[in-house]
Amino acid sequence: MASFGNILFSGRSGSKYRFHVWPLETRFKPLAGVYFITRRVFENRNYRLASHEGVYIGQTSNLAAVFESSALLERFRKHGANCICVCPIADEGQRLATEQDLLASNRTPCND
Repeated sequence: MASFGNILFSGRSGSKYRFHVWPLETRFKPLAGVYFITRRVFENRNYRLASHEGVYIGQTSNLAAVFESSALLERFRKHGANCICVCPIADEGQRLATEQDLLASNRTPCND
């Protein structure tokens, strides 16, 4: 599957994090990172401008295992999720800090 490009998400700290945007059905190799499940919508189809509404923010040491639970995937889909945005980060401490920074400034219904 082809990537939809990149997007920047901001944390409460003011830090900006670059994520690669993929279709929700994408299957990944074992890769550590922070992921942001979103609903990608087009506000202006003439210019193909998309925006992303947050659904869930998480971190993992293995992106290949994120959707092993079909219940979790269905929960995301109930909120209209259609993308997984990935920021590769190998260091666990950095992943946890990034996840918390993003959660502090982004409302995501599946994290509530």
